[in-house]
Amino acid sequence: MINDSNMDLINLTKDGNVTKRILREGVGVSPEKGNSVCVHYESFLQETNTKFDSTRDRKAEFTFNLNSGKVVEAWEVAIPTMKVGEKAEIFCSSEYGYGDEGRTHIVPRKANLRFEVELLGFWENANSAAERIALAEKKKLEGNQLFQTGLTEEALFAYRKARDYIKDLWNCEPEELEQSRLLIVTIQLNIAACYLRLKNYEFAIEVCKRALNRDCTNIKGYYRLALAYLELGEFDQCIEFVKLGLEYRPSNPELLALLSTAEKKKERWLKESKKIYRKMCDN
Repeated sequence: MINDSNMDLINLTKDGNVTKRILREGVGVSPEKGNSVCVHYESFLQETNTKFDSTRDRKAEFTFNLNSGKVVEAWEVAIPTMKVGEKAEIFCSSEYGYGDEGRTHIVPRKANLRFEVELLGFWENANSAAERIALAEKKKLEGNQLFQTGLTEEALFAYRKARDYIKDLWNCEPEELEQSRLLIVTIQLNIAACYLRLKNYEFAIEVCKRALNRDCTNIKGYYRLALAYLELGEFDQCIEFVKLGLEYRPSNPELLALLSTAEKKKERWLKESKKIYRKMCDN
């Protein structure tokens, strides 16, 4: 073995020289050969625990194709065993890392390594319009599962990839174009739901407006747009978009409840503002 023996270590090779410890469970399926994979990682010399590389320090994700020869062999072995959202420690001997030569000035010769890797997402290549639509639907469903389990950042990644498959789709049959339009509206609103949960209300507003530009009758679009404005304390805009939604569904309970909340909060804000103004004048 090339690391401390623990019950939670998973042996990934017959020789025992690549092992994995799951730090956080993931969700769904695992990537396969040829998939594009996106990760965050930190790399350490196992003997001294010295960090020599980190995407988190660079604040930039790392993307590569599995089995393309772009990463160390330990990753090619370990990452196909991971699920989206999973964070794991990967231990390997030098033969699965940088070999006898190491990396000049960075990794010593014959160094055993430890990596902390988080699988943010993966996606397949698509060519035809039908393939792109099918894969967009697949990534949307994956995003739904991630969102429901609380993995919001990972869900957002999946939804963005779903959108990427079809956002520029145009050279296809009319029915495929309509299917793509409706699907991208749903994906945009799912992205908005992620931004709302992450309290990134400005981005939520932006993607809701894009969705409503494609489908001006979408009630979820009006609700999530109005909710983002409410969270920003922009009560007039919230009320405006709730009322626009109510033009299409006058009895929608979610919109009516949001309208009541917004009007009460606006009234309370106006009263507080008047009190503050009076105090300023009295002084």
